Amino acid sequence: MRRLTCIVKALLAILGAWMAIQLCWRLLRRLFPFPVPPLMSPLLDSPLRELSQPRKETFERIGLQPGQRALEIGVGSGYFTIEAARLLGPEGRLTAVDVQPQVVAQVAGKVAREGLANVEARVASSSALPFPDGTFDLVFLVTVLGAVPDKGRTLREIRRVLKPNGRLSITEAMADADYMLMAKVVGWAQTVGFELVEQHGNAFLYTLNFRSIFGP
Repeated sequence: MRRLTCIVKALLAILGAWMAIQLCWRLLRRLFPFPVPPLMSPLLDSPLRELSQPRKETFERIGLQPGQRALEIGVGSGYFTIEAARLLGPEGRLTAVDVQPQVVAQVAGKVAREGLANVEARVASSSALPFPDGTFDLVFLVTVLGAVPDKGRTLREIRRVLKPNGRLSITEAMADADYMLMAKVVGWAQTVGFELVEQHGNAFLYTLNFRSIFGP
């Protein structure tokens, strides 16, 4: 009995420490927004993430299809980049952007090692996308929008680079420090001219798909 009590106390201590770290990290991110540093890549690529956020299921919700021209904003460790490129196939094309040159270099190295010829990884700000109007069939952000400083400008830029019938997909996970509530995401999207057309998941992990409801 005494041993069980010690185990329970130890587990509670670990849980308490984890919650304290989460609280401090989220507060720090709120007060001083900054991109997730590249040194966190091993955590972002951990097997636990695949259990909690399976890539195949995520892309089914997003609606990614072979042959599309897709844009991924905020590539991070490239956790979703490689799988997206494979699903798009040789006829598709993925452009993966991030504001951090070191992150982009790491993802470009991953892409090269996997032998994928349909991916372009480049440094770019989401609020000033270096692409012509109507370039992409799909733009997706996975646990990224909450970390974007100027959400309105970013969403307007996304509308600009999407084709007339293009899709914007936003995925959020409560475990992420920059998690955004569904209502806030929908509100931001509607403000700049997007209409919600699909909703998947729940408050802990969800994907919202939008389409533009009027021209630029």
